[in-house]
Amino acid sequence: MNTPSTNILCFGAAHFDRTLQCTEQFVPAASNPVRTLHRKPGGVARNIAVHLRLLGNNIAMLSAVGDDGDGEHVIAALSEIGIDTRRVMKIEGKHTAGYTAVLDETGELALGMMDAEVYDLLTIDRLDPQLTNLKAWPWWMIDANLPVETISWLADNKGNTKFCASTVSPSKAVRFRPVLDKLDLLITNQAEASILTGIKIKEIAQAKTAIELLRGKGIPDVVITLGATGVVSSSSQSGTAFWRPLATRLRDVNGAGDAFYSGFLSAFSKPHAKMDDAVANGLAMASLTAETNGTTVWNLTQIAVAERAAQAEKKPLD
Repeated sequence: MNTPSTNILCFGAAHFDRTLQCTEQFVPAASNPVRTLHRKPGGVARNIAVHLRLLGNNIAMLSAVGDDGDGEHVIAALSEIGIDTRRVMKIEGKHTAGYTAVLDETGELALGMMDAEVYDLLTIDRLDPQLTNLKAWPWWMIDANLPVETISWLADNKGNTKFCASTVSPSKAVRFRPVLDKLDLLITNQAEASILTGIKIKEIAQAKTAIELLRGKGIPDVVITLGATGVVSSSSQSGTAFWRPLATRLRDVNGAGDAFYSGFLSAFSKPHAKMDDAVANGLAMASLTAETNGTTVWNLTQIAVAERAAQAEKKPLD
């Protein structure tokens, strides 16, 4: 069944990802032999935007790149799949950001390194002239690579637009702390949720406590992902629940969290959407992405997502 497309504007990182994998057991603070798996356009907002587009939504990207070849490549790659790139700013004299992921011998992330300085230039002064146009988009997906002042300004000026937050990393999650009461949707992992709540999250019960605290701050819909353990979701519509991960033939977990966000938001942004359907869709996208080398499932089909989502099981925690 075809579902209607949604208009979503994604703010945040669009750069190059380089993924390496250890060929022997990963040893911290030492030289590790690796093989290069890929070097491709990436970034949290970009990863989410691409899968949202492949799921049939109308997507635009607001980001910053340098005036270099990498920036040109990032813009071209987005445009080629139909993402509106007119709000991707080329900053003179700066270089495009980059992320390097080092996977251990099992495929789990061992080390991530991010150069994101160009995103600090996504200032209020640069966005203010575009505000009327930005508010024409009914959904904003905003990652924490934007400056904290810009995030707060967007939250204060969103009007009727839904503000959906992606926390990116523990060090950047704190940028959403001043605007928790203005968020419409928060999807975060356990480490980032700990930063926002002060609760150490190692078990499902702790995630439940944290998620209820976040909803108590005024966020109507919250999801905390727990890696291989599963997901805890909460909304007034469907209560608080735990979901186990779907059966997956693991190849590369890099990008699976972003894929969960894409699957969730693609379903959740539709008219009359239900939290449970969105979580199932998110779990399906995370599973399919973890079975793929790289961060994007280029041969994605609605049928594959629906079949995988049908396997999702909910355990109420109320």
